[in-house]
Amino acid sequence: MVDHTTRRLPRVGALVVNWNRKQDTLECIDSLLGSTYPALVVYVVDNGSTDGSADAIAERYPAVRLIRSPENLGFAQGNNLGLASVMADGIDLVFLVNNDVIVSHDAVEWLVAGAHGHPDAGVLSPRVMLYSKPDIIWSTGGMLDDETGVATQRHYGERNVGQAEAASEIDYAVGCAMLVRTEAIRKAGLMDSRYFMYYEEAEWCRRIRQAGYKIMYSPPSEVWHKVELGDESRNDSPYYFSRNRLLFLESVGTPRKRIARIAVMDLLRSAAAHAARGRLRRSRLMLLGLLDFYFGRFGRLGAC
Repeated sequence: MVDHTTRRLPRVGALVVNWNRKQDTLECIDSLLGSTYPALVVYVVDNGSTDGSADAIAERYPAVRLIRSPENLGFAQGNNLGLASVMADGIDLVFLVNNDVIVSHDAVEWLVAGAHGHPDAGVLSPRVMLYSKPDIIWSTGGMLDDETGVATQRHYGERNVGQAEAASEIDYAVGCAMLVRTEAIRKAGLMDSRYFMYYEEAEWCRRIRQAGYKIMYSPPSEVWHKVELGDESRNDSPYYFSRNRLLFLESVGTPRKRIARIAVMDLLRSAAAHAARGRLRRSRLMLLGLLDFYFGRFGRLGAC
């Protein structure tokens, strides 16, 4: 754990982006405010919510740094808006947290200890467990195939029996909970807002690694995520995964012919298979994502 007596505590800014999930966000903030780490400041970006979220946060938590956006900027640009404030305040480490995540009381303290023990780490990921089934792992960090753009989460869906107790290097930290050094952000830049959501954290971690830092999985820090295994119905995710996978491949310098081959042989065939099984909405979203990549339409679905 962090030795509070022998050195200056790094200042941590916990950054939460909210869009119309008032109750989840309030519960997330409650968990952060219950942290044992003393040098923690909570920031919330409200992405143009219409459910009264921003007013509820301001009323209940006057000490929280609330940043109001007039529109839904998405996960990437919403975080970028918050990061600008965090970095202007001279914060050392920023803890990006989804608003549907509950943070254990010692999670931040363990992550800061991990950052102290791994000074070459630019990003550190906690163990992410399912909120509804707290003995089931959702992620212990992500791995990414630069050749295909396929991203996978280690130990996904496994019962936690101690198989991920050691710190280890990973390709990317899942965006629902990641501690990032602000010095690494200054070197690598902010998130790429074209992604809007999904794949942005993988591409960001890749740039941070290129800037000379490691991406680390850092237990025993632990959080609980309010998702279900195999749930791909949220936020038009088939569209974003389809489009953004191709955008990621383009960002790593994959030749256009290879991207086209993946688009046809993988994404197009997968969309056809879903259509054949009656999953017409999923198929349509995948096709639309593929088309929007080639037409250069990025950001929020339907915004162009």
